[in-house]
Amino acid sequence: MTENMAVDHAEKAGSWSPLLVTVGFAYLGLLIASSTQLLDPMVRHDDFPALLADPSGFYIKTLHEGRWLNYWWHLRGWASPAWLNFVVYQLFWATFAGAAAVNACGRTEQRWYTIVLALMIAVAPPAYLISLWFNTLIPGLGLVALFAVLATIIEPRKMRLLLLLFVPATLMAYTSYPLFLLAVCLTSRDARRSWRDLITLMAIFVFSFAMGIFLIYCLNYAEHGIFGIPMAEWRNPNPLRDMASLTTNLELVLDFLGKSAATIAFHFPPFIVAHGLLLIGGMLILARVDPWVTLYILTGLVAGICLLCLQIIMAGVTVPVRAITFAWVLYCVVCVRVALLARDRGGLWARMARNVLVLITASYMLQTAIQYLNFRDWQVQTRNLAAQTSYQSGPIYVIGSYLDLPAADKAGIQEARGLRLRLTYLTGRKVYVCEETPEACKTLPEEFFSGGAQHKPKVQDVQDRTIILLPRRL
Repeated sequence: MTENMAVDHAEKAGSWSPLLVTVGFAYLGLLIASSTQLLDPMVRHDDFPALLADPSGFYIKTLHEGRWLNYWWHLRGWASPAWLNFVVYQLFWATFAGAAAVNACGRTEQRWYTIVLALMIAVAPPAYLISLWFNTLIPGLGLVALFAVLATIIEPRKMRLLLLLFVPATLMAYTSYPLFLLAVCLTSRDARRSWRDLITLMAIFVFSFAMGIFLIYCLNYAEHGIFGIPMAEWRNPNPLRDMASLTTNLELVLDFLGKSAATIAFHFPPFIVAHGLLLIGGMLILARVDPWVTLYILTGLVAGICLLCLQIIMAGVTVPVRAITFAWVLYCVVCVRVALLARDRGGLWARMARNVLVLITASYMLQTAIQYLNFRDWQVQTRNLAAQTSYQSGPIYVIGSYLDLPAADKAGIQEARGLRLRLTYLTGRKVYVCEETPEACKTLPEEFFSGGAQHKPKVQDVQDRTIILLPRRL
């Protein structure tokens, strides 16, 4: 009996080994690429409520975006440091990348190809963009990662029933998260493919997505008295009404597709052409050898992109490029599947295919690391400001424009509250930015507002208050 138990334990450990190894390499690659962010990660202004566990700063997004799962995460009642949230988020993304790779290649496939696929997915350019909201998206990405892990141990037909649960839940975290789940189902190596199977899968997904929308509508009606998701005014919505609005919204679609292609290629035109040729060529090669695999992947690409474009056409709002990440996942699967065919053929084609995979993976890890470096100056500058305010416990008043800080533009700081919330997080003190709330600064001495030009921030204590004078350029 003991011997049989030992054998069963060894078999279970062996079945988990490909997944654990693949996730481990993906996580290590992500940590290396984002190493400059590990100790003090960049937090966007609208991600601070999640970091500080402040539901009041996120509540309005339940109405305008249906992000109920994220809102419930804000209600947790405790705040963890940004660095911890960042490494947890990256672990979830690496877990998805690794599990998706094992699901697409199979547990028995040569591990080198599975690891490369996981690394290619992990360093997706749109994934880097969305990682800047890591505090908010932890619960949603955790569910996406869990779904991918389950796909490696549960047969594909049963996994599709889980879409009924996971699609509505992830939809309440981020609109395109359900497309990750669809990509996992479409690329499963062990699936038995047929027209009936594909139609059934897409029907379940569409029904699950519609159910998620209906659930959000019901939650909005119960909480806000509105059965729907009204677009926020800052998005400048242009609902489809006539031919003029259709023309305008179609221009937004073209703009979205153009920006997506440029972002995926890190704004390097030759990469746009290269990726396009690799995708088209890879699909043609796969179609000759395994047309069903090609059809499933093509269905995922078309359905996902059409869903995003339909939102643009109907609502007339700009969809961020980070929503296209699912397409990169499917593209990576195509590249690795073609490389596996080349391996079986052997010779020059096998070496060339491996070299292309290594080139894409290595170059995108490097580019991701470079992109994360854009925030280093902002982090250093604001940490220095916070360090100079450590001698008092009263409120902090910031005079001047945050745009005059040299690192603000490079880091993409969009609003004054980005600086206010950053200083609040670093100091634990109440912070007022005078250009944001001028009424809060009326009691400050006039001399602070009428000074001459200065090239560096100045910090001065006045009784129990601290005044930060930002650079002035006259």
